[in-house]
Amino acid sequence: MVAEMKYNSHLLWRMLFLISAACLMTNSIEVGSADCKNADLSDLTHQVERFSQCFLEMLPHRNRTEVNALVWSLQQVLDRLREVQGKACKAFMPENCSAPEAPQNGGLVCVSIDSVHYCKPMCNQGYDFAFLRRSRVYEKCGASTGYSWTTQLVGGNRLADCLSSPVAVSGVKSAYFPSHMSCQQTIANATAEREQIEIFHKELAEAEPDVSQKLEKAFDCVLCGN
Repeated sequence: MVAEMKYNSHLLWRMLFLISAACLMTNSIEVGSADCKNADLSDLTHQVERFSQCFLEMLPHRNRTEVNALVWSLQQVLDRLREVQGKACKAFMPENCSAPEAPQNGGLVCVSIDSVHYCKPMCNQGYDFAFLRRSRVYEKCGASTGYSWTTQLVGGNRLADCLSSPVAVSGVKSAYFPSHMSCQQTIANATAEREQIEIFHKELAEAEPDVSQKLEKAFDCVLCGN
């Protein structure tokens, strides 16, 4: 048992190292680390899966402080990864408009065309909008709006709230991520992410005919809340 406990402990720290390495890898140009360039995310996924099972087995032998310390450590890494993830959409962030805030338990599909920014709020399965949005598919920010987001909420850049709900009735059908994919799962799958962007392109072309010919050159991005 002692040997197994030591092995699990080593596995824990190896997993944390791999997560940190993966985090650095996404920023390898800035840190100039050869190790980061050689990091393998598939290895990270495998180690996380192995550790998840090992941790469940070793959990009864760990005290609450150790468990809490582990959770805190992983949360620190997750926060760092989210910072790096956000940089992928940095080009979208408007100069004159405030950066839109993606709703928790959901996200935003955003398109930028000629310095005008359009964002479509979406909720994950099991959540619905706080306000009725059937006739309000997206929000907008640009010169015509005084460089302020058109939002139902107080707060400027908070475009929607996704609240726990057994039914999804407040928004149009396309305003909800598929039942088998949350926002985070969607952006982790290039095909699924592109599908949501294309759906919004079609909706935007119908609502804003003057931008329909410019969508091919538009910058688009999917932002997820916590």
